[in-house]
Amino acid sequence: MRHGFLDKYSDRDSFLHRRDARVKIVAVGAVLVGLNVLRTPPWYIPAAAAALLAAGVAVSRLPLFYVFRRAALVLPFALVIGIFLPFTTEGETLLTFDVAGYNVEVSHAGARLYATLVAKAYLSLAFAALLLATTPFGMLIKALAWFRVPAFFLALLSFTYRYVFVFVDELGRFRRAWGVRYFGRRPLAQFLALGPAVGALFIRGYERAERVWAAMLSRGYDTNAL
Repeated sequence: MRHGFLDKYSDRDSFLHRRDARVKIVAVGAVLVGLNVLRTPPWYIPAAAAALLAAGVAVSRLPLFYVFRRAALVLPFALVIGIFLPFTTEGETLLTFDVAGYNVEVSHAGARLYATLVAKAYLSLAFAALLLATTPFGMLIKALAWFRVPAFFLALLSFTYRYVFVFVDELGRFRRAWGVRYFGRRPLAQFLALGPAVGALFIRGYERAERVWAAMLSRGYDTNAL
């Protein structure tokens, strides 16, 4: 089991990598608050955040577009969550078109709110990805402990970090098994087999979690002691 997709480049040497993890957490937190404190901030705030992000990526000497590709994972969710904002927000009409005989209007305020939501989500995840890419996970946990983050939450983060790789391994075995059982050009057969396969993957993950929990209890783990 060897994965590094969460903090793949955190062991590199650059100006940003050498900075104290606590300083980076405070800086990223301040940027996120500045981005999200206003519902629709002026255009120059997201633009300044994007410029700061680009400067951070350049200074950290990460591979080109690494952080930007990571942040793109949030775009499908952000685009779907706010899809109705341009149509339901009151304001000056920006665009009007006909859908099945119904007159649909897109307001200027709604379109701006939608664009702002997507930009906020993308930039927020991009800064989080930059923080992870320039800070080893162990140092990040120590810095959060210094900020008096509850021990239970830190333990949950540590377990998540440790066992997400186990889940990825299980998923890899699932994909290999799926490939061996090639269904040919039969979409219906693939669709019918997908449900039981995903259910089996969930059960295997649940059973693994039960075994891990039993092993922790046998070694004296106590949530009340955190």
